[in-house]
Amino acid sequence: MSFRIKYILILLVFLILQIIWFNHIRLFNHFTPIVFIYPFLILPLSKSESLNLFAAFVTGLIIDLVSNTGGIFAATAVFITYMRKIYFMASKNPVQKIQEINIGKINSLQKIIYFGVFISLAHIMIFFLDAFNAGLVISKLQSILINTIISLIFIIFFDLIFFNPAKK
Repeated sequence: MSFRIKYILILLVFLILQIIWFNHIRLFNHFTPIVFIYPFLILPLSKSESLNLFAAFVTGLIIDLVSNTGGIFAATAVFITYMRKIYFMASKNPVQKIQEINIGKINSLQKIIYFGVFISLAHIMIFFLDAFNAGLVISKLQSILINTIISLIFIIFFDLIFFNPAKK
C-alpha cells in the first residue's frame, strides 16, 4: 500500500475517532483526549509542507464544524503541523538534512518527548483559544497537564499499533 493511501486512511480514522468517540469522552467529568493530531505528528518532513498545512486546516475545520467550536481545532492543527518542522530543525544533528528525519526511526524516549511537547502545545492552544484570555490559561495549567498526559497515553498506544518495531 502506498504511503499516501496509508496516510489518508490513518487521517480519516483519527478524524472519525475524534468526532465520534474522543469528543464525547469526559474522563473524570472534565478531561477530553485530543488524538486527531497524531497523523500530523507522524508525517515525514520530506512531504509537501503546504499540502500538510492544508490537510491540517481541513481536518481541524471538519472537527470545528461538527463540534461547533469556531475554528479552535483548525488553528491548533495548523499550528502543530507548522511547528513540528521548527522543532526538528532545532533538535537535529547539524549535518543531518531535515528531509532525512523519520519519526518511525527515532527512539522511544525521543518519540515520547516529541509527542508530549506537541500534545502539550495542542492543549495550550485549545484552552487559550477557548478562553481567549492568557490569565485563564495559567489557571487551567492542571487541566492542560492532565489532558496532555491522557492524550499522550492514547497517542503512544496508537503509535505502538501503527509503528510497532516487532512487526518490521
